[in-house]
This record gives sequence, C-alpha cells and structure tokens, in this order.
Amino acid sequence: MQHILPHEAALRAWLSRRRAPAVFDVDDIVQESYALLAERERIDDILNPRAYLFQVAHSLVVRNIRRARIVSILAVEDLGLVDFADEAATPEQSAIAHDDLRQLAEVIASMPGQTREAFVMRRIGGLSQREIASRMGLSENTVEKHIVRGIRWLGDWFASGGNPPARTSSQLEREKRRARGRARNQPGH
Repeated sequence: MQHILPHEAALRAWLSRRRAPAVFDVDDIVQESYALLAERERIDDILNPRAYLFQVAHSLVVRNIRRARIVSILAVEDLGLVDFADEAATPEQSAIAHDDLRQLAEVIASMPGQTREAFVMRRIGGLSQREIASRMGLSENTVEKHIVRGIRWLGDWFASGGNPPARTSSQLEREKRRARGRARNQPGH
C-alpha cells in the first residue's frame, strides 16, 4: 500500500471530475479499488502503481455504468478520455469479467427448461433453428419462440440492473407442477 496510498488524492480528484457522479460514489470506487488490490496474492508484478490503481478504478466505474439503469451519454463519452500506460487487461479486469460471466451463466441457468436449452444451443452452440428443432423434437417456430424468450429473459436481467428476472405466477405454477411430477417419478414414491 505504500506505493498505492500516495495516489489516493489524485484518484479522488480524477473520479470527482467524471461526468457521471450519479452512477457511482467516489468513496465506494476508492474502497472497492483498495479491496481488489488487497485480494492480490502478489504485487511485485505491478510496474506502475499509479496507472494500475487508476485502471482498477476505471474498470469499477465502467462496471457501475454498465449496471446502472439510466446512464448519461456524457458518462459513456467521458470514459474514452482516459489514457493508461498499459492497455492489457489487468487481473482486476479479468476478475470482474469472470464475475460478470458467472452472473450471466446463473441467469441463463435460471431460464425455463426448454427456453434455456434452445437458447444455449443457438447462442452458445451456434446451431441453426432447424438443427435445434430436430434435436428437441419441436417445430422451428417453437424453437424461435424459445430463443426470443431467452433473449427477453436476458434483456429483463440487464434492465433490472443484474437481478434475475421476476417469474410470472403462471411460470411459478408450471414449475411447481413439474417439481411435483418429478417427485412422483422418483423411486420410493
């Protein structure tokens, strides 16, 4: 921290000049930056502590802007004005990206069964609707509807700031019926 703490005042001044103060709190970004730095196993690979600290803070600001419901165009525009010594992804950027991917995987896993299956085959597996329809034993039209539902599911997730979409009462009732049916089919019932 002896190489990082001397740059806190400059970091706070830089964050205060950003055009999106409603999207993030300066104290929160500084604290999260320190927390990410404290989680590192080693620090001897940091060549420029000041640039590294600013890059970590920048990554956190970007994450906050991505998760915000309403973002000023000036906030997004302002992010392009930062020039860092090293453009390579930092370990913190990688950790944030892995966390975002984990959350995305959780949201996809929370999709209703056939919707999830069709969405994964199409968007991740790259299969055509015809191939998916054949594998799932459904019409291409039904597969298309499932894929659209999956896209909507993700859209709702992003619109809710990264919270899983709320299920409708009919979806919850269908899930309960399926769970009861699976329980009846279990050995011993």
